[in-house]
Amino acid sequence: MDSALYHLEGVSRCYGASRALDRCTLVIPKGGVMGIAGPNGSGKSTLLKLLAFIERPDEGRVLFEGKEEVPFSPTVRHRVTLMPQTPFLMNRSVFQNVCYGLEVKKDRVDVAGRVAQALSRVGLDAKRFAGRYRHELSGGEAQRVALAARLILDPEVLILDEPTASVDAASSFLIHQAILAFAARPGKTVILTSHDAAWLEGVSDEMLFFFRGRRVKEKMGVMLFGPFEQDPLSGAWLKCSEEGVIPVPAPPDPDAVAAVPQRSLRMGHEASDREVGFNAEVRETARRKAQPDAQVTLIGAGFPMTLSCPVAHAPEPGEIVRVSYPLSAVQWL
Repeated sequence: MDSALYHLEGVSRCYGASRALDRCTLVIPKGGVMGIAGPNGSGKSTLLKLLAFIERPDEGRVLFEGKEEVPFSPTVRHRVTLMPQTPFLMNRSVFQNVCYGLEVKKDRVDVAGRVAQALSRVGLDAKRFAGRYRHELSGGEAQRVALAARLILDPEVLILDEPTASVDAASSFLIHQAILAFAARPGKTVILTSHDAAWLEGVSDEMLFFFRGRRVKEKMGVMLFGPFEQDPLSGAWLKCSEEGVIPVPAPPDPDAVAAVPQRSLRMGHEASDREVGFNAEVRETARRKAQPDAQVTLIGAGFPMTLSCPVAHAPEPGEIVRVSYPLSAVQWL
């Protein structure tokens, strides 16, 4: 990582009475891949719009290389590029979509060669795809065309909102490879979000975590929204669902959200006297080359979570495992 690229100082962004970002302060370094994670409504997409200088904060400042910038400033307009979660392809050929940004910049140098190169970077053969139209593309192919249209601009900062949402496994892999290849070049930075926790961790050098418009310091393994119920016999507080129950401490208020840091969750162990737990079904196990840990996606009492474990002890999909944690580890957000 190089020096700081962005400084956000007390940044808030409101839509009506709702605060999408709430007094956010953070630093994003220059170089590499920064992943941003959090549930729906945590402010991730809003943050990306501010970092891309498409929107202006209602409070605070967004500094780029130490200087406060505003939306569409000439200083950053061609240096920062955003691909939204649902990128739009015009009713033109793939070739015309990919080179559109060059047309806007009136850049006519070797357009055909650069289009072919941009398509190649996302795994598309220009001879086969350049003449196709949107209705002739799969969802994954259309997403990769949209990414190629950003890569051809050769920005310093590539910002991607859910780049693998609703794409096939092959396209997800090719987008992953294109991101890593871009970020490996000197002076390039990628900032992106994804709901696929294993994919996001696999592509990112660093991670930021958000919840309800605020940054949280560490990754949460499971988050539980109220209401919570108290067992009349034992007095224990529980999050109940049709699929099971998860123990929690006494909630501070009815709207509080219980969260257990990922580091506090243990999988496949018998709970000690100091721990509580619940059963969870393994949905997916992702084993990645050259990495000692596997990413395991589970559903426990109806709630999803992703945990890590040594590859040698990774459970298979369909297995029921025990997830345990100290009750004192639960945080109220």
